[in-house]
Amino acid sequence: MERTASLPAPLTRWVDALRERKLDDLAHLSIRVLQVWGYAGGQLLWMLAPFLGEAAVTPLARALEDPEALEILHARIAEGAPG
Repeated sequence: MERTASLPAPLTRWVDALRERKLDDLAHLSIRVLQVWGYAGGQLLWMLAPFLGEAAVTPLARALEDPEALEILHARIAEGAPG
């Protein structure tokens, strides 16, 4: 799928892990909440990177700063959502 190709591999793994734990509904809602924060939320994640680990934070921080990337992430999560 085209959406999967444009989603960074760490975020794809993150989405897959959420699905395995049955947390994709929560992630679906969280993405919408994070969209409100947008660029500021990305900047907050960059500040937390030393504590949370850059590898975990970088893809999500970049997605928050790019509305298109956040929509792709949301769509990828929604692909696995029931009906």
